[in-house]
Amino acid sequence: MHGIEKYANLHEVIPNLMPVLVEAIQSEFLEIKKINRECEKFIASCGRFPELQNAEYVIFSQHIKKNEHKNEIFVFIDKEGATIRHLTGHEMELYGLLDSCSNLHLSDEYLESQKHCNDDDCRH
Repeated sequence: MHGIEKYANLHEVIPNLMPVLVEAIQSEFLEIKKINRECEKFIASCGRFPELQNAEYVIFSQHIKKNEHKNEIFVFIDKEGATIRHLTGHEMELYGLLDSCSNLHLSDEYLESQKHCNDDDCRH
């Protein structure tokens, strides 16, 4: 992996996550968020896609332009990191469905590197 890892405990919290997804999350190419399993939107989505009942997190690109969201692909994973289902932005929207991953801790190296960043273009 190149650069600085964003999360110090990603491997411990989500041990079975595919290496390519780990690297994409750690390098901030992709974002991971916890699913708010109690929101009505998620409950309704489980009616359409029953396997989502086992999903804990969703992985997506934070860099997709709003007008391109319909073409985006979301990766829903369980609490261990196994892929539950892929859905497109055409099939569902993530707005109002996500919470932060309070169980993932930013690494000291990442926090230190962010002190030197003045804008959103600072990537490692």
